[in-house]
Amino acid sequence: MNIKELQYYLALTELKSFSQVATRFHVSQPTITAAIQRLERELGTQLLIRANPHLPVELTTTGQQVQQHAQKILAETQLMRQEVAHTTADQLVIGMPPIIEINYFPRVASQLPTTLFNQIQPVSQGSLAALKSLQNGQLDLAVLAYLNVFDAPAIQLTTFDTQAFSIIIATDDPLVQAATVHFKDLRERQFVALKDNFVHRQAFRQLCRQHHIRPNVVFESNEIGSILNMIRNHMGIALLSNSVALPIGLTRITLADSEVPTFNVGVAYRREMQFSPPQAALRSNLIAAFQSVDWSV
Repeated sequence: MNIKELQYYLALTELKSFSQVATRFHVSQPTITAAIQRLERELGTQLLIRANPHLPVELTTTGQQVQQHAQKILAETQLMRQEVAHTTADQLVIGMPPIIEINYFPRVASQLPTTLFNQIQPVSQGSLAALKSLQNGQLDLAVLAYLNVFDAPAIQLTTFDTQAFSIIIATDDPLVQAATVHFKDLRERQFVALKDNFVHRQAFRQLCRQHHIRPNVVFESNEIGSILNMIRNHMGIALLSNSVALPIGLTRITLADSEVPTFNVGVAYRREMQFSPPQAALRSNLIAAFQSVDWSV
């Protein structure tokens, strides 16, 4: 069997049509049919139920088993190609959420030799998206955030900072008179929020579920700057970690709730990733630099 046959087969399990698979791959339908037949002969089993050629393709039990294994094989093949390409270039593709890129990385960058920046290819994306990209091999390393517990057994994580979440308001908001606030007391307020691929949104949803609140989210963005500007212009308030630097005109109100998620930040990479010596040195330098900073200041 070869990779192309597995690609044809997985496409067939998705599209349920030989002609549609042929169209997707720009080949003839007999090419697809022959590839599936070769796969069946090699595995010694029937993968498809061919009762009626006019009905969508159905899988046999062994066909379903092959589907699961083929998905893993193709994912590992893609991961292999990406790792080899990055290692050959002696570069690290590093994912970072905008908040970390703005509020953490500059303090670390000043400690690194400028020559190392030629080895870094940054990718800006939220922590949840960065974790997914790390797992599928699109990233070699990620500086990402997580809430309370990090549950990804295949990922090695070195945590270097933990911050609380607060409510961010304009300095002329009436709420500024309060030293603290319970999240349940904000149920009537308008919120602005980062989108779903950010850990901040995950924390916001967790608190809303915990206090049985259906929030009025009037604005969503991938850009932290847009969120801060909306708060300053009285469009809403936001739940943000204390790691976010606030511009003039905004302030934090501490949450008085006993159970509030924490914003934890760490450097992550796949445990099975085989780094080249230059990549390993760069990884070690980055982790050491993040760990050396006093993030409470």
